[in-house]
Amino acid sequence: MRFISLHVVGRELLYSQHIFNPNAFPSHVRSDVDACATKLSIIAYSLENIQREIQNDKLEFAHILNNDKAFIEFVPDPRKPVMALYYSVNFQVGLQSFFISIKSLLDIFTKIVSKLIEPKSTLRGFSKRKVDGVELTGGTLLRWLDQNAPNDYANKSSLMTVIRSNIDGWISDVVTKRDEIVHDGTLSNILEMSVPISKRSYLIKGDEIVLPTVLIEDHPKDLIKYCQEIWENVVRMIKDTLILLPNIDFSLINLSL
Repeated sequence: MRFISLHVVGRELLYSQHIFNPNAFPSHVRSDVDACATKLSIIAYSLENIQREIQNDKLEFAHILNNDKAFIEFVPDPRKPVMALYYSVNFQVGLQSFFISIKSLLDIFTKIVSKLIEPKSTLRGFSKRKVDGVELTGGTLLRWLDQNAPNDYANKSSLMTVIRSNIDGWISDVVTKRDEIVHDGTLSNILEMSVPISKRSYLIKGDEIVLPTVLIEDHPKDLIKYCQEIWENVVRMIKDTLILLPNIDFSLINLSL
């Protein structure tokens, strides 16, 4: 007996398919659209993992401080201040997936953008290239748009402005972090969860623990908040770009979510 396939998807993928619905796009980009939907859902899930595991780490850190013999027997000396740092790989799984998946999505999304404008485009990857004498992440796409977009594509200038503003605003920083993960194995400028041991550790409460932060221009910023802002930037960039592209059936996607 031949069965009819009934596909059930998780909520992250369901959200992504409201934006990347393959049926709204021409057949020659549908596999890339499917891939972008999957990548966007992985980014969303990675963010949830970061949020969840940092909170779990906070509870575990507090438990260790309040119950581990080595800590509870330690008597702090105000002349020798001590800072306890907590390192865990739990949220690192989500964090690394978050940055790697964003770069992967940009690579695939570049193919969609170019193929919708010029179906025979062979452009692949959101790679670095010089633009006006400056090497930029995503410079290959900007150069392609400038030199290869057909003359009858009316939104070329607007699209280039959207892409360039996102590169300058957040993409370059994200891609740098992705490169550090892939090539160096770790992220710089991430400050671990911490708490000063200025009193007996069994008296330390969870709300005294400082959650992981990321240094942005030498100023610490809450890592969860930073990743949430990046997520919002990713979604906004996709929507701002799609609305400028041809050959999409906008009745089949929802850019208001």
